[in-house]
Amino acid sequence: MSDIKVLAAEAALQKMLKGGHFSICTIDKIVDMFSIKPAREEYDILSTLHCVDYNQMPSELFEQLPMLIMRVLDSPRLDTGRINLVSDGKHIRLVRH
Repeated sequence: MSDIKVLAAEAALQKMLKGGHFSICTIDKIVDMFSIKPAREEYDILSTLHCVDYNQMPSELFEQLPMLIMRVLDSPRLDTGRINLVSDGKHIRLVRH
């Protein structure tokens, strides 16, 4: 079942990243699905960005989004090695290994 959960997490992240804004709801659903206790500081930063358009974020912040998301999702319950987020400074995308 965990493979299906990882695929669902990947699909949800893809949808969020292809949209125009960040949604903490996507992160919340993944965290709940895997029973993850998120890193508090990183989660608080991401929560503050809820519904902020990617193009309205300072580039320094935008480039840190993949790291912040991965820190929140880091858990033995979720094989984060299968989820690789990268930023090229203009876009964030999920790359499969």
